[in-house]
Amino acid sequence: MKTVLWKLDTLPPALMTFYGLTHPLDKSWHVLGLGYSPSIDVSEIENAAVIHYNGNMKPWLELAMTKYKSYWTKYIKFDHPYIRCKLSE
Repeated sequence: MKTVLWKLDTLPPALMTFYGLTHPLDKSWHVLGLGYSPSIDVSEIENAAVIHYNGNMKPWLELAMTKYKSYWTKYIKFDHPYIRCKLSE
């Protein structure tokens, strides 16, 4: 019988490794949900140090939420030779 301990990528080992050594961050520092939540306030995004496209609607996918896509695409060098996918500016 093969049992899977976790299916959450690297988060569980990181949580075990750094248990007791981390501190919570203020919510305004790290904004989550740009890949699944259509109700994030624009001011929260613009004032955050880090924005996180967690969820299924990543900005590089066709099903991305267009509302948040520009926060990602503004950093893409569309003329770079390694950018071959069809991304809208």
